[in-house]
Amino acid sequence: MGKRLRANQVGVTVAHPEHGGWISPNPADTYDESDPLVKAHPWLFSTADELAERDEEPVRDSIPVEQATRAPGERRTTRRQR
Repeated sequence: MGKRLRANQVGVTVAHPEHGGWISPNPADTYDESDPLVKAHPWLFSTADELAERDEEPVRDSIPVEQATRAPGERRTTRRQR
């Protein structure tokens, strides 16, 4: 028995190499490195250690996003000031 791998991406659908059906590997499930799905799509799987290293990278803060609608009680001007 080889290494146990997990899917490293969510929402990716690939063709299964044995039956040709579409499958979305669940990151919660583990797959053996000899699994035909892992052999056909190695870019989609990582070891638990690799996933842990990836999760330790700092997350970039989001840029400010303009608020499209006014908040309750907020007043917005509709005329330009001269």
